Order: sequence, then structure tokens, then C-alpha cells
Amino acid sequence: MDIPVLVVVLAWFVGGFVSGASGIGGAMIALPLAALFIPIQVVIALSCILNLVMDGAIAAMHFRYCKVRALYPLFAGAIPGSIIGLFILQMVPGSMLQGMTGILLLAFVLWQSRSRVSQTGQESWLKGGLAGFASGVLGSAISFDGPPVGAYGLYAGWTPRIFLGTLGVFFIIRASLTCVLQAGAGLYTPEVLRYAAYGMPATVLGTLCAFPVAKRINPERFRTVLRGIIAAAALVCIWRAWL
Repeated sequence: MDIPVLVVVLAWFVGGFVSGASGIGGAMIALPLAALFIPIQVVIALSCILNLVMDGAIAAMHFRYCKVRALYPLFAGAIPGSIIGLFILQMVPGSMLQGMTGILLLAFVLWQSRSRVSQTGQESWLKGGLAGFASGVLGSAISFDGPPVGAYGLYAGWTPRIFLGTLGVFFIIRASLTCVLQAGAGLYTPEVLRYAAYGMPATVLGTLCAFPVAKRINPERFRTVLRGIIAAAALVCIWRAWL
């Protein structure tokens, strides 16, 4: 097993654990680590496949808590957003994608630092549609679909299990759409599929390991650690974009 394969296994085990515990953030950890050894376009296509596996595991564990009505506006925005994001992926150079990824990660950290779960609003078609659209664009372009809908879930005041169940179902359907679009565009090369074959079991294992931990770990402490990891990953992406 060569070094890139080992990195894929380790990165998506950690990513599966992070998403399994918090609902979002797995790709933010895994993608920058894998991008140190694998071309960014390959990593983005690979991440979309493994995100589908990750989200499937999360949805299966928390499906009964899914808030079905909240999914409608999210998907109304995510479908056109996913198509637009695919064109961005095919037209933007790899270095620019890495820079965009790093900036997005830093923006996510700032959002996490400033947000307060107690400051909640009400679900709406407008806000849900905008969150879904942003998630679709970012998911197809750089495989980071979590922050926009995560922000919406926090704004709406969802409890942790509703958050995991609703976003788990949303992500698995949205990721399926992205995978179909990317497959049709010929992005799933033998190299991508080879890495995916190694990454799938690691992703599922990481997600399953997070299930008992998520019920016991201090949420605020975990978010603090996660913000630090994401900030470090963002700096790595930005640094590589300038090389």
C-alpha cells in the first residue's frame, strides 16, 4: 500500500469520525490532508464519493430524527447549485481551487467562533433555499457542502439528533446528485475509483466509532478542538495555492 493510499485511509477515517460526531466537517479535515499527496481535482472527485458513503452511514444511524419538511427548501436550492458547481470545478485551475478551499475553511472557523446556538430563528423557504443553493455550489465545486446548511440548522435551533438526522438525509441525496453529475462528466477515473475502494471502509469505520463518542463528549470543547484543526487545514491549503 503506497503513501497516497495510506493518507486516503487515515484522512477519511478521521473525516468520518468528525462528521459522525458533529454532522459536518469531515471533508474539511480529509480533503486538505489528501491534497498534500494527490492532485486537487482527483481529491475533490474522490471526496464526493466518500462523502456519499459517510452521509449514508450518518443517515442510517439518525434517520428517525429527520425533519422531512425542512428538506424541501434545501433541495429546491441545492439542485441548481450543484449543476453550477460542476461547471466551476471543470473551469477553475487546481491552485485556485486550493486557495478557495482555504478561504472557505477560514470563513467557516470565523462563523463557528461567532455563532451562538441560543440565537435561533425560524425555518423559512427563503433561508433554506439559499442555504441549499450555497451547499450545492460548494459541494460540487470543492466538496464542502456542510457549512451553509449547518449554519441554517443552527439558526433554526435544531437539536443535535434532528441536526444529524435531517442533514444526514439531505447530504446523502445531494451527494448522490453530485456523483451522478461528476460521473457523467467523466471525472471518475480509474485512479479516483482505486482510492475510493480503500477510502470507503475507512470512512464507515470512522463514522461508526463516532456514534458512542457523540453522546458523551462535551460539545463546546469538541467544537473548540475542531475549529483549531480546520484553521490549520485552511492555512495548509492557502500555502499550497501560493506555491
